[in-house]
Amino acid sequence: MRIRKALLLLLSILLLSSVSYAADRSGQEILDDLAFSNVLSGSGVAELNLITENARGQQRKYSVKVYLKSDDAGDRQFLEYLSPADVRGTKFLSLNLEGQEDQMWLYLPAIGRERRIASHMTGDSFMGTDFTYEEIGGNFARSGEYSAERLADEVEGGVTCYVLDLTALSDAALYERIRMWVWQTENVPVKVEFLNSAGVLQKTLTLSDFREVAGELVPHSVVMADNVKGTRTILEILSVSEEEISEDVFTVRYLRR
Repeated sequence: MRIRKALLLLLSILLLSSVSYAADRSGQEILDDLAFSNVLSGSGVAELNLITENARGQQRKYSVKVYLKSDDAGDRQFLEYLSPADVRGTKFLSLNLEGQEDQMWLYLPAIGRERRIASHMTGDSFMGTDFTYEEIGGNFARSGEYSAERLADEVEGGVTCYVLDLTALSDAALYERIRMWVWQTENVPVKVEFLNSAGVLQKTLTLSDFREVAGELVPHSVVMADNVKGTRTILEILSVSEEEISEDVFTVRYLRR
């Protein structure tokens, strides 16, 4: 009986400590501690369907393969379209390395060469999708670019979430305001709303079907909806394999192979 009472007491203390910790966390702490803030995150090789949907609900499906590498040096991503035929061979390279300026390139087989995505173009649509180049290749909410206010907790997607109201610290940020729902126990975002300075909702990002890959939770369903145009882009992760990827993959030379 004494052991049982001791275990119950310990469990109660741990539970109260967890509740207290969740209650005490500031918005900035939550934003800084996110497990990821990239649409495609982690390390390894992923195969996925990319589906674009227009305002009439008509869809077009693309087959895409992505090579990802994330470590202390930063994040690298190499993306290649496999089908349909009119976009096959199109490739995208993104490098977000510590201490260096972010770099992005797009290779178009029709012209047989790559082009650098200039900084003023990173907010443009990526390949006709509802994602921008920055959202596909980089962070959608960099902690250093936003101040974070914590709002009342809510349940979103069936899980208890912190709710953050982010305000851009400079004009360089892609969006002036962001609202984010962060799964409390896992520190991952499950929904992100992007707003303009007037508070008008522009786009909504929804992440779901989280599965553990190499010890990390990875969303296998990602949907970006343009609330103004009425369009959507859907990413369906078909497979993720953990494997060592050569640094040669994340080079401009590899784009041309």
